Amino acid sequence: MRVTFVQPYYENIWECIGLGYIISYCKKNYKGDLEINFFQGNFDSDADIISGSQDSDIVAFSCTSPCFPPAVRLAAAIKAVNPKVRIVVGGWHVTALQDKSVNECIDQIVVGEGEKAMLEILQGNTDRIVRGQALPLNEIPWPDREAIKNHRTIDLCEQMNGQRTTGFQANRVCPTSCVFCAEKIMTGKFNRRTNPIRSRPVEDVCAEISTVVEKYGLTYFKFVDATFDISPQYVIDFCREKIKKGIDTEWECLIHASFCTEEMFHWLKESNCNQINVGCESGSPKILKQIHKGTKVETIENVFRWAKKYHINRRGFFILGMPEEDRNDLRLTEELIDRIEPDVVGFTILCPYPGSNLYDHEKYGNQDWEQTDEYANDFWRNKAFSNEELKEWQAYFIDKYSDKLCERLEGEGLRAVEG
Repeated sequence: MRVTFVQPYYENIWECIGLGYIISYCKKNYKGDLEINFFQGNFDSDADIISGSQDSDIVAFSCTSPCFPPAVRLAAAIKAVNPKVRIVVGGWHVTALQDKSVNECIDQIVVGEGEKAMLEILQGNTDRIVRGQALPLNEIPWPDREAIKNHRTIDLCEQMNGQRTTGFQANRVCPTSCVFCAEKIMTGKFNRRTNPIRSRPVEDVCAEISTVVEKYGLTYFKFVDATFDISPQYVIDFCREKIKKGIDTEWECLIHASFCTEEMFHWLKESNCNQINVGCESGSPKILKQIHKGTKVETIENVFRWAKKYHINRRGFFILGMPEEDRNDLRLTEELIDRIEPDVVGFTILCPYPGSNLYDHEKYGNQDWEQTDEYANDFWRNKAFSNEELKEWQAYFIDKYSDKLCERLEGEGLRAVEG
């Protein structure tokens, strides 16, 4: 059987670890001949993807919402040259809008995690909607980095910032329920029930890291987990294992402020953690409560204080335009940033993606998702601000903190602002 996996073009796509897991699981469990092909729109042209799929039995796409329109176009073009091919689409967008995603170009969609569902499709499941299963992570082999051509993103990172970098996953399911985030529908509630948080043994995570560092000559790595610090003890155990195995490579992770302890930061530093990334979102207690962030302003301040104490770079993410946010709330955000002094800061205009609690299909069902990204969009507004006014606030924040942080960090070799 010939199967082609495709990640459509999207400007901010980094690498395809999820497809790497699906491919490795299928290779391990499919009984029969299996020929795998892989394309990524950031590196491969549409013409190459279409021609490379013309002899495939199945072409499987992975899609976020901005990737869905180009996936549909590619699916139609592939069907035109290969009418017998089965087109399968999985990912956040179709999981959120499963009843609205199947069309004449798409034969099947995968809802939720894709490993078991994709294997069932290879084994003959022809259901229009194939539901995934939250497998124990020890049943899923390491992602097939050769198949997803991981060397291309590693080489690109080296060209862009001088670091040979890739990503790793330690756990699935974020324990929080932020109203703006669609994470839970992919790993937590795609089968109409809440799936448990699943973590890999730290020994297995470090074994994979050690192998990939040696194979690809990594000088840096990141965790792609939505929340790496699902518990402080897990982070500490990982750091200790990393030290024990002699893995000196610098790294970074995304953490939730409410799950942190000062002891955790001690071990982050000991294990050569270079940067923490924190979804602060707002400096307004009112907004943090309304978006179900599960944290407090004082907690965010503690995290940035601890990281500074242990000389770990601090990156803060902030979202502008929460439903009840007004000018006073944005000023509170500004005051928080001034107090915590992040080394790197990013400002996003809220986007109610399918699968988030803020998504309303009647309002946004006809939205051109291809024209949105994680930084800005042309349609969101709240009670206090128009879309244009939110863009003005975003520009204000970027300008203010670009000047301030670049000046403060001059000579330290740190990238100061991402907007």
